[in-house]
Formats: sequence, C-alpha cells, structure tokens
Amino acid sequence: MNEPAEPKIKITSAKVVFANLEDEGFGKSITIDVTDQALQDQISKWVKDNNIGKGANAGKANFKEYEKDGNKTIQYSFKINDNTKFAGLNGLTEQNLGYGATVSLVAQSFYYDNKFGKGYSASLSAVLVEKGNTTSADGDLSDLLSEHGEEVKGEDVVISSKDFDENKTIDLSEIPF
Repeated sequence: MNEPAEPKIKITSAKVVFANLEDEGFGKSITIDVTDQALQDQISKWVKDNNIGKGANAGKANFKEYEKDGNKTIQYSFKINDNTKFAGLNGLTEQNLGYGATVSLVAQSFYYDNKFGKGYSASLSAVLVEKGNTTSADGDLSDLLSEHGEEVKGEDVVISSKDFDENKTIDLSEIPF
C-alpha cells in the first residue's frame, strides 16, 4: 500500500450548494460550487495525485455540471464521516449549512481495504461554517424582532438602546439566548 501523495486538501470560503447531514442511504456530504477554474484544478490535482476513486474513475475528479436559466455551475461533493469536526464563526453550527452558506474545509484521502474493495477514498476532516445559509425564515425573524425594538445584525441579535436607561447595568447571564 502506498501512502497518498498529498493526503489533505484545504479549501477556503467555498459556497455551499447542498449539505446532506442526514444519512438516508447515500452517506452524508457537502457539495460546493467549484465553477472557478482554479478551484477545479486544485481538486483535480489532489484527486489525481492521490488516485481517489474506484476502477476506471480512480484519479478523476467527479464534477457535476448544472445549468439553470442559462447559468452553468460546476459542483463537487465531499463525504462527511463520523469523525468530521464542525465549528462555526459567530455561533454558527453545522445546522446553518445549506444553499448559500460559506465554508472552509479540509478533506483527507486515505487507503481502504474492506469487503467493498480496496483503493483510495476521501472525506472531510474539518469544516468551518463562516456564513450561514439564509432562508425566508431569517427575514421573518428579523421582522418579528424589529417589532419588539430589536434589530438583527448578521447572526447576532442586538437589543437597541431605546429599551434601556443609559445608567442601567445588564447582567448578560440573565439573557436566555
């Protein structure tokens, strides 16, 4: 068995197209937009250098191409395993993953030899959620909070100053969130 040539790949600030965090028979994965040619080249080289894949497709990156309304995107999926670590900026977690989220990630190639065969595969070792996905629920929550004198800034809820006396001290441990 040969060790992988360059076992890890690090990708920063990638746009998430799809995050499958529940294993429904196809495994868990994060699919990112790799329309940028430099990113495709980086992934292709890593897959080739580590001979990732099965049979005739070993060493060939499995990009998916989608076109909608004349816009073409190229996508690539990374597997998630039980040991993948997640962290997030500003209180974000893996639950904030989905279309439009921004992540940085590290994937690692490895050799396997089991009842399904042998060869090289890869999975994510670490994912940093930099920006969460946005949905209509974010707008609805912002609307509700603004009705109560609060405003939403990024991922944080900030209580506006009109609700408090300037000389009043607030014990932050009493805030329920």
